[in-house]
Parts: sequence; structure tokens; C-alpha cells
Amino acid sequence: MNSGKRKGISSLALVCALGLVLSGCGSSGEGNTSNNSGNGSTSQQADNNDKAATDTAPKLEEADLTLYYPGSPQKDEQEVEAAINDYLKDKINAKLDLMPIDWGSWDSKINLMISSSRPADILFTAAWNGFTVNVGKGAFLDLSDLIDKYGKEMKAVMNPAFLNGSKVNGRNYAIPTNKELAATRGLLLRKDIVEKYGFDLSTIHTTADLEPMLKEVKEKEADMTPFYVSSDSGLLTNLNFDTLGDNSVPGVLHKIGTETTILNEPATPEFKEAAALSRKWYQAGYINKDAATTKVKPEELMKAGKVFSYTTSLKPGAAEEVMRSAGVPLVQVELTEATTTTGDTTGSMLAISRTSKNPERAMMLINLLHTDKTLNNLINYGIEGKHYVKVEGSDNVIKYPDGVDATKSTYSPGTNWQIGNQFLNYLFNTENPQKWDLFKTFNDSAKPSIALGFTFNSDSVKSEVAACVNVYKEYFGTLNAGIVDPNKYTEQFLDKLKASGVGKIIAEKQKQFDEWYKAKS
Repeated sequence: MNSGKRKGISSLALVCALGLVLSGCGSSGEGNTSNNSGNGSTSQQADNNDKAATDTAPKLEEADLTLYYPGSPQKDEQEVEAAINDYLKDKINAKLDLMPIDWGSWDSKINLMISSSRPADILFTAAWNGFTVNVGKGAFLDLSDLIDKYGKEMKAVMNPAFLNGSKVNGRNYAIPTNKELAATRGLLLRKDIVEKYGFDLSTIHTTADLEPMLKEVKEKEADMTPFYVSSDSGLLTNLNFDTLGDNSVPGVLHKIGTETTILNEPATPEFKEAAALSRKWYQAGYINKDAATTKVKPEELMKAGKVFSYTTSLKPGAAEEVMRSAGVPLVQVELTEATTTTGDTTGSMLAISRTSKNPERAMMLINLLHTDKTLNNLINYGIEGKHYVKVEGSDNVIKYPDGVDATKSTYSPGTNWQIGNQFLNYLFNTENPQKWDLFKTFNDSAKPSIALGFTFNSDSVKSEVAACVNVYKEYFGTLNAGIVDPNKYTEQFLDKLKASGVGKIIAEKQKQFDEWYKAKS
């Protein structure tokens, strides 16, 4: 899930036709019966891949690969790695070292790894997590030729919108996760608390409507934060703007409508209203005191009984997915219509580091993550019989073994949305069995942003973008947390952005957008 507003530098392209984007997973042959329609039944093709050992594998020298991704290290990680490596032996003759990094340390550790040119193979990346910044630094390899040579099977089962939409200057530097192609903004709440106090969720049409519930939680649940805010969540991260492929570069549009004027987000009425509400809730004690600095994932605190609600990007079944790591039932409330933007194709990707000693084998592995059902589920769910069991009568629905739940599981990384092809994932018995059909409907019903397909080339304003990123780091988090007076600090924010060249950035973006829009029309 793309969860929040991270700040990086952008130059993303979505050159596929609108019909391809909105077709979701309906036409790329993901299996035997419209599997790209989102029904998750890529099993026939996946089973064929599982059964057919790669002819070239025995001829390849053994390679060691690393996979870095944000998440909590798991107790049984080494045991799962051993099973993965045993499976990979006859596939691509490689050994994989899983390298999860806690979310709170992810940015600093990955940035240090890149700046110090430390050896690495596969790295998680996203438009909201510095993707184009790192492309600009030369941190990621150009994968275009590797895809054609070692990723043909992956390409065949993936909606073309993903690879087309994630290009930078016409080249692929990362492989998107094959998942939803749209998003809504909304809320996740603890279901037990909702039921305990009889909250009527049908009354919530905007985030502000949550306030009476937050008040009651504050009064009656002394150890629980009513509304959790972090660097990835909060009222300012939940605004329904199209950030035009990268959250870090100033200049946004409304997702819905025909308005073509590029806006400076902190100057919009929506931003100022949300900042004021954040301030009100912080002063009322609804928001956690460390909101401006914490990077702890809300599901970790929900598991500990410390959080009631938070904002996030949503999709069908989001509550059930997060529930497995949160360990408690959740309910989702969608506040916006489903929309498709350029950024939705780049919300979760795997890149190959320029320091990789085995880029060809790394691409072979990524190809398997998109086409091999056994490997995909082994990484995401662990070992059958120990970390999960299949529900009787089903080959695709699983549950925890007797006596185990999300809080006791020794392997539950929650990486489904980060790694490979999500349509290959098993479904937990707590999830809707029609989940992939719902994904299809979700994708097909999404409204396209007016800027769908727009590419902003920031080369001429790189220094201004870098300066504005630093200003955002200084002001955005504190305003989002509500710990400062927005009447005072929003104006300071705008003044510093102006001094850093935000006007030049927006003017250049407007010029490029107008030219693109005219050519498109």
C-alpha cells in the first residue's frame, strides 16, 4: 500500500493508453481464465512454472542475492530462507538473503547504503520513497534490456500499464508489484472499539466526522491514542490531490475534475483546513505527542492496544490485509472515489542496485516472484504446515495453524504488496474469497486523473526541487502533527518555499503540463 507523503524528486512517465490503465488486470493473460481481471487464478500458468525446472539452472554458477525491503525481521526468517534456497537451486541456482529493515530505519539505512556504494542486489523502492531521486543518483540499473531477456514471463502476466507507467525518460529502472491500479483515501479503525461503543460509521463522510468518536475514545480508553499520526499518515497526507507522480516535487492537481491549473499545495484551502483540524485534535489530546517524528507503523501499535484509528490509502480488502500484522480485526472507511494516477503504477517496486554483482540473476528472481506461485507464497507466508495450513477443500485459502494467530506467528512479514505478483498470493480465511474479483471491479470503476500519463522533467529545476524538499522536511511534519500554530507556520512554510524557488518549479511544471495536455487533446 502506498501510504503517505514521502519527499523525493520525480520524472515519471505513463505512456500507456487510458484503456490499458483502467482495464486493471483484465487483458494481459494472467493465467487461464482472465486472471488479469483480478480473480487471482494465475494458478495454471504458475503451476506450470513451478513444475518446469529451468533448463539453464544447472549450467549457472551459484549466485548469492540480497533482497532489501521495509519490514520487521521475523523469528523464523532463516528457516524460511533455507526453504527458499532449496527451491531456487533447481530454478536459477541462487541463494537469497532476506534483508528486512524496520520502517523507522528504512530511509536512513537505504540512503547510507546507496551513498556508500555498498553491495546490494534487489531493493524496494516507490514513487513516495525516493525512486526518481535514486534514479537520478545512478543508484538503480536500467532494467529495460534485462526485462526483455530474463523477464519475458513476468511481462506476459503483467498489465502493460505498470511497466509503461513506471518508466523514467522512457526506460525502466524498477519492476512494479502487480497489484491494484487505483486507490482511495480513507481510514482504518479497530473494529472491537467501533462495536464496543456502537459507533455508526455511516456518519463518516469526511475525516472531520470522526471527531465525536475520537472524543469518546479519549475519555474511555486511557491508554489508547484516538488518532495516530506519523510521517506516513495524518490529515495532510490524506488530501485528495494528484501529486503528478512524485510527492516531493511541488505542484499538484485535483484528482477529479477538469481544472488544469497546477497548485502549490500548502497554499490551497484544503491544506489549510486540514492543518487547522490537526492542530485542534492535537490540542484536544487525540493525536500522539511524537507525531512529527515517529515512524512506527500504526498496525504495530494497534496490536499493542495503543491506537484506535489512522489515515491511509485503501483498496478492497485492505482492512483484512493489515489485520494479519495488527493482530486485531479492523474496519475501513473510504472517503474518496477510486482514482487512477501516474503514481498508482509506481507505489511499490523492486529495483536492482548498480552495485549488484549478479544483475542477470536478480532479474531472474524478480521474474519468478511474478510468475512462480510456490516461491511467491513461500516468501510472503512461510512454510506450509508450520506458518500456515491450507483450509480443507481449498488449494488457495489458508489459515494459521491451531494455536497460532497474528500475534503468535513466527513468520508474518506482511510483504504481499511489496514483492512480485499479488494475484499469486494465497487468501487467508479471514479475507473475502472474491478479493481478486473486487480488485477487478475496483480498477475498472476508478476515475482517471486529468493528469494520467503526464511526465514532469525536473532537470531544469533540480536545485530548486532539492531546496524545496528541505523546506518540506522542516515544516510538513510539524503541521501534519498539529504541534504548531498553522496560521503562523503555514505562512512561514510558504515564504520559505517561495524563497527556495517553488514558483519556478510550478511555472515549469505548468508549461510542460499544458504542452502535454494540448498534445493529448
